[in-house]
Parts: sequence; structure tokens; C-alpha cells
Amino acid sequence: MLILIANPGSTSYKSKLFETDGMKCLYQCSVERIGDKQGIVTYTFNDGQAITVEPVIEDYHSAIKITLDILQQQFPVDSIAAVGFKVVIAKDVSGCVELTEDVLDAMNEYMVMAPVHTQVYLTAIEIFRDLMPDTPMIGLFETAFHSAITQEKYLYGIPYEFYRKYGIRKYGFHGASHRYIAHRIAEQYNGGDSNCRIISCHLGGSSSVCAIKNGVSIDTSMGMSPQSGLLNAKRVGDLDPFALLYLMEKENLSIAQTREVLSDKSGVLGISGISGDFRDIEDAMLAGDLQARAAFNTFAYYAKRYVGEYLATLNSTDFIVFTAGLGQNSPLMRKTILDNMGNLNIILDDEKNNLNPSEGLISTDDSPVKIAVIPTNEEWVVLQAVTQYLQ
Repeated sequence: MLILIANPGSTSYKSKLFETDGMKCLYQCSVERIGDKQGIVTYTFNDGQAITVEPVIEDYHSAIKITLDILQQQFPVDSIAAVGFKVVIAKDVSGCVELTEDVLDAMNEYMVMAPVHTQVYLTAIEIFRDLMPDTPMIGLFETAFHSAITQEKYLYGIPYEFYRKYGIRKYGFHGASHRYIAHRIAEQYNGGDSNCRIISCHLGGSSSVCAIKNGVSIDTSMGMSPQSGLLNAKRVGDLDPFALLYLMEKENLSIAQTREVLSDKSGVLGISGISGDFRDIEDAMLAGDLQARAAFNTFAYYAKRYVGEYLATLNSTDFIVFTAGLGQNSPLMRKTILDNMGNLNIILDDEKNNLNPSEGLISTDDSPVKIAVIPTNEEWVVLQAVTQYLQ
């Protein structure tokens, strides 16, 4: 059975075609600079040589159609059993579901929670429905992995009627990434046994920490929207709501203006005044920029705080895992987060950490808590979920 996994971004698009028998990737294609006069399309078949072309890509419809036209060279589009998406959030909908009109309406209802992500997914889904009208569109919601989080962990301290009427509660995100970490730890580092405790740190432009027990998420740092928890590249993270009201009053901000501040001008960009990219932040910090250092240290402290919180929730842990762009590629961030935690049985091996392995353990051999760097694989998780849904 052939399944196409679609991964839309704001100005880019990626897709992979899988044969579910053996989960083999038969085709992958990436499109960059959508809307530019000269786009970039890179594709491969069966892990062969990558081919790059630079056509005009006027819009998202053009981007997706180009990838399907290339795919058609070797695999008939009508032989694809389903298109899978890693969708974000919808009102009263989670899990792995067919993306019907009702589900799309539910995504629209919660658009305000993740406007950029949700809009680009809705756009891509509508394009696929136009180009492949007879093929099911299946979505795995990021909230799905966190569905077992118990009420005392997901309720907010607001009148209960607002939870009942509007579903205002913690949902959590990066579910596919954290689910993959749980799978990979069990498979590669715990003898095939999922019965262990993991603190998964997905750190990048968008970041969250998740407490996992026996393969199940029991708490996570993001809330009803991806705005909360750790500060992100441009998104605010945890913020006292009355500080926000004070700011709105003092600056005479409308709701739309406030949303822009929280979504596009905050996070590490807001603190540093330089960038939301941690590569820029680290370079500036090491060159003596004090605001960059403040941004770096604030992010690291938030991450350390959530690690400590989940140590208490899990009653210690067996593994701490770093994944995503920052988690995988910044030895300095990992060291800053885990510094001075030996009394909690967390002992980082500086030499292993500085070698910056693409995957592997970076704790000392005698550290009771194992520390690992693991590349995430969200597409694999979506593929597994869509395959199971179709069976």
C-alpha cells in the first residue's frame, strides 16, 4: 500500500511516498521559496541521486502539483491509498482521523491557537482534495499523544463552565516527535521495553518538554496553544496573564496587535533583539552581546525548570532526550540545561556532548539517568498512524 506523507510549511513544502510493507521510502521531494520567481525543487526516487530543478512556483497549488507531476513519472498518483498530514489542533477532535468537512471546520474553530500552522495545513489539504479528489486525506493531530494527560494536569484555574463550553484546557503539541522518542528509546536503548520514564526535550524554533511514562505522555509544557511553555523563536511562552493585560492597556494594543506581539515579536527574538535562530544567538552571545546571553540563558532556565518539574512528576527518570534542531545540534545548550544536576543522578559527559553525535548517549557511563541525542522522525509516526487507520 502506498501512502504519501505531506509536510507543508509557510514558504516550503515536503513530501515522502512510502510503501507500507517494510515502511520503505520510495520518493521524497522538497520545495523551497514558494511564491518566488525562482523556486527550488529537490527530489529523489528510491534513495537515488538527488535532482534539483528551479521552476517558477507561483503559489502553494503550483508547489504541490509540481511534486505530484514528478511523482507521476514512476508511481501513478491514483495508486496512492491516502495522503497523511501532521495536523495541529481542532475543537473536540484529536487522534488520527479522516479530514472531512466537519474536521476542517473544527480546525477553523481553533485557528486562533496556531494560526500560521493551521492555515497552511488547511490550504494544503484543500489543494490535495482538488488534485486527488478520490484519495482519503488522513490527519494525525499533534494533540493525540497527550490524550492520556489527566484532568488535574490539563485544567486551568478559570471557571469550569469555560472548559465545558469552549474546551479551554491544556492539549499539548509536538506529539508525533515525542511519540517517536518514546518508540526509539524503547527500541534502541531499553531492550525493546517501553516500560521506562523519559523526559523528551524537543528544542528548536518551536520547543516543548514532555514527561513520558511507559510510552504514554503524562504531561507536557505546551498548553491550549503552542504559545505557552518554553519561549520559542518568536513566540512568547509562559507569561503572566495580568502582565499581558497591563501591557495592552499601556500600549493601547488591540487583540490583533497583541497577537502579533506574542506570535512574531517575542520569544528569544524579543529578548535578544537580534534573531529567533539560536545559531545567531550563540554567535552573538559568545561575541559579548548581553541581550543575546539573556535570551540564551532564559531559554535554558525554562527548559531546566520543566525538566525539574517532570522529574518530580515521574519520580525521577530513566532517560533525558534532546531532539529537534537546537536539541540535536547545540552542545552548549544541552550543557547549560543539565549543569549542576549531579545530585539528581544526571551526569553529562562533556567529551561525548562536545563530539555532538547525530545520535547516541552523552551521559557518563556511571550516570544513573541516561542522556541521549536522538533525531526525531515525525513522518514515521504519521505513517504508522495512517497505516493503522486504514487497516
